[in-house]
Amino acid sequence: MVEKKRKTYGACEGPECHSDHLCVLMERGLTEEIRRISSRPAFACRSCQAHANETGYLCDPQPL
Repeated sequence: MVEKKRKTYGACEGPECHSDHLCVLMERGLTEEIRRISSRPAFACRSCQAHANETGYLCDPQPL
């Protein structure tokens, strides 16, 4: 049996809290959590292009 490797995107500016980032939440299929933290997006991740309300949910945030 081949184990599926966890996909991560680019260099994370906050690796200590990476498990809270949108790229990880998307991999886990946590749609309600994703919907909550991206309901009014103001930032986009340069690595995975995810959109979030706050920078803390993205690996490499930039303002929209």
